[in-house]
Amino acid sequence: MTYILVKSMVYSLYKKQRILYFSSLGYKSSTIRKLLAKEGMTASRWGIIKFLKRYRNTGTIARTPGSGRPSKITPEIKAFVDEQMINDDETTAYQLHTLLNSRGYPLSISTVLRCRKALGWTFRGSAYCQLIRDVNKVKRLEFAREYLHESQDPNGFFDVIWTDETTVQLECHRRFACHRQGERPRNKPRAKHPVKVHVWAGISHKGRAGICIFEGIMKAPLFTDILEVSLLPFINASYPNSHRLMMDNDPKHSSRHAREFMLGKDIFWWKTPPESPDANPIENLWHEMKEYSRREVKPRTKDELVNGILQFWDTVDVQKCQKYIRHLRKVLPRIIELRGDATGY
Repeated sequence: MTYILVKSMVYSLYKKQRILYFSSLGYKSSTIRKLLAKEGMTASRWGIIKFLKRYRNTGTIARTPGSGRPSKITPEIKAFVDEQMINDDETTAYQLHTLLNSRGYPLSISTVLRCRKALGWTFRGSAYCQLIRDVNKVKRLEFAREYLHESQDPNGFFDVIWTDETTVQLECHRRFACHRQGERPRNKPRAKHPVKVHVWAGISHKGRAGICIFEGIMKAPLFTDILEVSLLPFINASYPNSHRLMMDNDPKHSSRHAREFMLGKDIFWWKTPPESPDANPIENLWHEMKEYSRREVKPRTKDELVNGILQFWDTVDVQKCQKYIRHLRKVLPRIIELRGDATGY
């Protein structure tokens, strides 16, 4: 004898309504099955009988809870897991497993993972942000409130030149890559001590300023030489009447040598709060530049690294500069919302 296993079918709401309609007209289950088939719907005779019987017993066409084994994840366990994750978001599934077992809840690792996921928690790499001291949170909040209106203006910060330095190292691969399931990821070579260069540049509503690529430690004399070569020509050409130079509060920027140079060259340093890289749009441009180097250039020598940086700088047009500057319309309200704390932008 041959047995055929028939999988139970879950009827749609419309199909249930049609079955009830035909039943109210006095049709038997076999006739209802044929009428449904004419409408392009499939249902077994025995399934129609069971549905009508369940409807007479419950008075509803909604699905009823199953009669299987009760879940091991009780409300008490959910409350404990949620509270633990709120207090320490770095708690791993194995640590949760140990804590639950010590409290008399013998759950498996897979059950703990399922519970954490059901509560909406996911495990991913930590998102880092600038460490901000309390005294500087107050200064950031005052700055955001003072310039909030200007950040919402399409022409806001029109005369500001946003400058900064960054370090770019020789990387010829992206941080993430795909591989087939069941196969080992492809190894990506990386130097133990990769070559590094430093970059200084600036952007504004009128486009990019000059760029300077250098090695070694930047001290005040080198900094003023960079301003002389890479910034002053841009100011004279694009902002001959007035401007605001934005840069962080690094000691070489605030040194007496640098202050005397800027005073003698009529460079107006627009002071911004310390520990505020999220309030400088060029920081996001640095991220794009490093991704461009890893993805497009894939440098293997210092010359290729430097040429790749210069190639990227040629792509920085007025539209790209303005796009990053407009990002402040999101940053400043967020600073106010967080009472001066780091925004993560």
